[in-house]
Amino acid sequence: MAYGFRLDDVRMAYIRISRPDIPPGHLAFALVLDKVAYPLTRAVLQKDTLSINDELCEVERILQRAGNRQVSVLIRDTSGARPDHVEPVLFHHSFFLPFVDYVRAMPLSPDHRPPELLAAFTHAHDDNEMLRFWEQHHAKLVDHRHLYVIDHGSAVSPRTVLHAHTNVVSLPRGSTDHGNMARYCGHFQRFLLSQYRWVLHTDADELLVHEQGNEALLARLAGQNGQFGPTGEGPSGILKPAQAFEVLHDVRTEKRLRPGKPVSEQRSLLLPALELYRKPVLASVPASWLPGFHLVYEEMSVREEPGLLLMHLQSADAHLLLAKNRKWNALSQSETDFKRSPQNGRPGDKKALGKWFAQTLADERVVPIPEALRGKF
Repeated sequence: MAYGFRLDDVRMAYIRISRPDIPPGHLAFALVLDKVAYPLTRAVLQKDTLSINDELCEVERILQRAGNRQVSVLIRDTSGARPDHVEPVLFHHSFFLPFVDYVRAMPLSPDHRPPELLAAFTHAHDDNEMLRFWEQHHAKLVDHRHLYVIDHGSAVSPRTVLHAHTNVVSLPRGSTDHGNMARYCGHFQRFLLSQYRWVLHTDADELLVHEQGNEALLARLAGQNGQFGPTGEGPSGILKPAQAFEVLHDVRTEKRLRPGKPVSEQRSLLLPALELYRKPVLASVPASWLPGFHLVYEEMSVREEPGLLLMHLQSADAHLLLAKNRKWNALSQSETDFKRSPQNGRPGDKKALGKWFAQTLADERVVPIPEALRGKF
């Protein structure tokens, strides 16, 4: 029986196997569940101990799938010179200790119920013009009192452009680090869940849309018992939209976006977004986002919700995109963040951005905004 555990560095996981005599060589490692091997790409075997860089919680995400089923460790000689070594793993409590949340575990009164249905929040740094469109759209979904903007060290506070009742929470800013952003948004989402049954988080340039309108979405979230069921009750857990789109600025014919009027009445074209942009944005349980907010660690709680669409406005205004690119090109990133996702290579002059728009608008996947969506965002 192999033995899984952790030491002081929570990013590292260890599995001690029963054999100290496996010679080094061309080795590959995996965890096996129901005869399916899940590769451990950042693992090294030293004598009888497999050291795993588990910074992205690969092991925990496999264990979520496992439930009460047995997980085994596989060590394979890729040269084929030796047979596979496979043995079941028993995980010590130290393996899970970093993920224990005592605040979440504290029992609530059985009759406690969050007083409000839905809050929406975003985070931003020097993005006030785009925030006006975010607020304009989501204030039609919930009252301004239930909108929250985390201002991460903007030179000019969003407070100067937003509605008086929209909540602005100011944070000091250091170097740019997407892991840090994901962490503080995860903490804030848990805070909001204490008073709201559902919490929506999007980037400042993303709008959540329901194809049947806001009332249909709110009715869906206010289901009878909060579970999926045969009688059409509301959902629960973490929801991602069924579709996602890039809203495009047709620079050949369209002017700049103007606040106060729906974006869908000022733009005419959509580009289907990559699968990665169908983000887990709406949750009734704590969500732990990975850097970039495209995925959550709680992947077994994620469900696709029919009728939901995520509209990405990054390319909806060429002027705003040029300013954003220049800002990101100049931002100071932490060393780790730069290695993970360098942000300084964006088109930062009009000529380069114009070329990008010309190529994008020529993409054969570009489609007109459906009439059914006009006025909905």
